[in-house]
Amino acid sequence: MEKIFKALGEKNRLEILLIISLNPDICLCHIEDCFELSNSNLSRHLKELEQSGLVTSRKAAKWKHYQLSSIGNALVDFIIKNDEQNLLEQMKIKSKSLNGGTQC
Repeated sequence: MEKIFKALGEKNRLEILLIISLNPDICLCHIEDCFELSNSNLSRHLKELEQSGLVTSRKAAKWKHYQLSSIGNALVDFIIKNDEQNLLEQMKIKSKSLNGGTQC
């Protein structure tokens, strides 16, 4: 439980979690497109989300693809119901550019 709270205690990780929820099986390259973070910083955030059990990943060719775990899905449902900062809407805007993107 402590790992989950630690993972969500950082706004970037919360936003990454929401981006993954909006784009199931999203490739790392597309997550990179949504954030102005260095590769190492983004990788650290994703590792934290994986270690907390909120997301899972799979390797496809040279890229990792991320999806929510069952715990991650339940938590995103809770976040959406209590989203007073409209984070989900902000992430929808960020992820709009991905809809026409290439497949990895």
